[in-house]
Amino acid sequence: MKCLVAVLLSCLSLTSVAQVVNIENKRFDNDTARWSAQAGFRFNVVENTQRSLDLGLNGGVQFIHDIHRVFLVTDFTLNKVERNDFTNTGFQHVRYQRQWRGPFSWEGYTQMQYNKPLRIDLRWVTGAGMRAVVRNADDLRLALGSSVMYEHEVDRVNELRYNDIRSSNYVSAAWKLEPHVQVTTIFYYQPLIGDASDHRMAVEAQLRLRVTRRFAFDSRMNLQKDTKMAPGVPELNYRWSNVFSFVW
Repeated sequence: MKCLVAVLLSCLSLTSVAQVVNIENKRFDNDTARWSAQAGFRFNVVENTQRSLDLGLNGGVQFIHDIHRVFLVTDFTLNKVERNDFTNTGFQHVRYQRQWRGPFSWEGYTQMQYNKPLRIDLRWVTGAGMRAVVRNADDLRLALGSSVMYEHEVDRVNELRYNDIRSSNYVSAAWKLEPHVQVTTIFYYQPLIGDASDHRMAVEAQLRLRVTRRFAFDSRMNLQKDTKMAPGVPELNYRWSNVFSFVW
């Protein structure tokens, strides 16, 4: 069995990025099994001038029957530095998908999200729309979707509450340029219906490069902009991470 082990991980980040949850990269690849499930746990401790503790849990389950598909994905993270209070981020997402005609399908979803660093005490969204897989081949996979969603957000620090209706639109693509090179990217655009100046945009791109039979490289950039952030939180957030791996 081949194992992939990261031997060097370097990250450059400015603020936690989690305004727009990328559900596309959390969809299950298995389209034939009636039931599918996955789970993961992460635990990190760093000790230098301060001790930081990071705990994370993620997973999902999917059920397929004929033209119907239901899946649930979740992610939860706790982080603590020395004696400071725990900060938590996470989301729970449930989605129903019904195949319609050809590449088209109808989807309905609901999601709970919280992110203490970005002062999102609670964000609940529910919506419905259409998705289309324009191309699904070994060399290129292209999908796009659009939906309308209701959003309720609570910021207890600033005593603010929002109730909005937004449009959520995305384009997702994965290219296999060569047997050892793959590029994936997704773009989200979520404007407030009736006021496009109030919007969120997110771009996530990843390069996977198999340099040799034993050596691999991953580089991922996540860039997000929200024109309606909580007071004191910058509109623009990004994360750039690089992983060098050895395979045996």
